[in-house]
Amino acid sequence: MANAAGVNGLYFLTQSPVRVRLLEKLYDEGDAQKYELREAFDTSRVTVRRNLNALEDRDLITISGRTCEISPLGDVVVEDVLPAVNRVHFVERLRPFVRWFPVDDLTFDIRALEDSTIVTANESDPYAPVNRHIEAMENADRFRCLLPAVGLPAMNVARDRVVEDGWQYECIYTPGLASTLRNQPEYAELVDELSEAPNCDLFIAEDRIRYYLGLFDHRVQIGVEDDNGVPKALVDTDAAEVREWAEQTYDHYLEQAEPFIP
Repeated sequence: MANAAGVNGLYFLTQSPVRVRLLEKLYDEGDAQKYELREAFDTSRVTVRRNLNALEDRDLITISGRTCEISPLGDVVVEDVLPAVNRVHFVERLRPFVRWFPVDDLTFDIRALEDSTIVTANESDPYAPVNRHIEAMENADRFRCLLPAVGLPAMNVARDRVVEDGWQYECIYTPGLASTLRNQPEYAELVDELSEAPNCDLFIAEDRIRYYLGLFDHRVQIGVEDDNGVPKALVDTDAAEVREWAEQTYDHYLEQAEPFIP
């Protein structure tokens, strides 16, 4: 169990990103002149000086004249403590995704997503996850996916890639989308063209699909939406463990799916 001193130590480190970066730079270089450190960071001289003094007060670095050097305790912090701080940062980045992803489907080690790109919706860019999905579609040679929802921008990109570029496309729609694809003219026209293409296979899943899963040539995307169907976050990763899970998940849905007939 963490004690008060340990908690205070972590608070000291996380109070200023500059503090952490100064420690890491001195760890990498051994020592540095004060002016070198000031020039290395896009912040004020006062901020750098204040954080150097704070690190010296904690015995994490030594300052002799104008030379700063990491201390043995500073080495321990960089090697053993900062990785844990970075893990906390990863947890915070992943929260918008985990909040909406069905926990019973989370059968891989979530730490496999640590090096992934996480795109979240926000007020200034509410469709950021969708745009990332479309960007990946525009640059892939082959694409397989599970879709819980459809949108015209992505459907238009799929149509162009399949019909005009000869892209290999396979898609499994959640059951509730069948009527939308057949009865809404703007979708029906696109899905008709896709269905007629020899390089495209469309299916309807037996069970409801609760998240977007995209399998590209070398990457996997997982997207989640809220209870109102609004996209909230998308994870983009090349982790082997996630790829294995994605292949198994996709195959499970494909085995039970029926061909989509417009």
